[in-house]
Amino acid sequence: MTRSRSARSGLRPIDLRRDMRAVADLIETVFAGRLDPEGRRMLHWMRNLGRAGWIGWLLNYWLLPPAAHPHGFVWEVDGRVVGNASLLKVAGCLKRWVLSNVAVYPDHRRRGIGRALVQASIDMVHRRRGEVILLQVERDNRVAQVLYASYGFRPLSTRTTWVRRRDQALPVTAEYGLARRRKRGEWHEQWELARRVHPEGLIWPFPVAASLFRPNSLLDTFSLDSMRHWVWSEGGKLLASLTARRGMGLGSWRLILVVEPRARGRVEASLLARGLDDLALSDHMVLDYPAGLAVEELRELGFHPEHTLTWMAVDMGDRIHG
Repeated sequence: MTRSRSARSGLRPIDLRRDMRAVADLIETVFAGRLDPEGRRMLHWMRNLGRAGWIGWLLNYWLLPPAAHPHGFVWEVDGRVVGNASLLKVAGCLKRWVLSNVAVYPDHRRRGIGRALVQASIDMVHRRRGEVILLQVERDNRVAQVLYASYGFRPLSTRTTWVRRRDQALPVTAEYGLARRRKRGEWHEQWELARRVHPEGLIWPFPVAASLFRPNSLLDTFSLDSMRHWVWSEGGKLLASLTARRGMGLGSWRLILVVEPRARGRVEASLLARGLDDLALSDHMVLDYPAGLAVEELRELGFHPEHTLTWMAVDMGDRIHG
């Protein structure tokens, strides 16, 4: 499949100075009903900034998260963007990339466009000497999983996105156990825990980076509560942590729950209850957690499952030598 310059059709690298609106429209159409409020808000801003030309493109880098300005490719048909594949570097793990938003409009599927976008993305990571590509796919989307498996992707884990709506009270039976607020000096131990539990280097949508846990003296000075932390320790060893990070919208929090495998099933409810009690319960909260774990506990705390995604990865070295 080749690109015709005269007809502006075929594969080309994404250029957000002119593609931002079109890519936002495509993602919103293809993934309708599967976007969380933050995702919809980001697409809304991408669309608005896209109308501002190069000024909007510049503001996009300053105002929106990295997912709003990815590398990657689009597929055009007669000048219209009908397919997209986005590539993002994993901060702190420069040899790792995330492949996301592989999308093709329904009326252009079964023409090899999706495969061409995936292959171009893999080739780009290879040229840039990347070592691992990660992606998410719906747990029940066997067609997409088979496609990715044909490129060497293998399943890593399956995680459920849980959402807690506004104005829900905590159950009166909620207990905190050993859950407590994190001390400033414990941030490094918290970071080490995250790296052990998430060796892939990503706790969606955040990289397992020191900045996710390190105290920020400037923000603390001005009481800009952008992040809060709680931990669970036993015998002087930190076994679990909960981080709340403000989302893009007012009254929105992203919860990051990290638990040692041997402590799973017995600490989540208390740690979450402790954190929720400290936060404004009128706020909207999103949590990504391994599928099938602490299900009843999360429901009792007011969380509801949104969707379940399987993480897959390909090791570029294995693929090259396979």
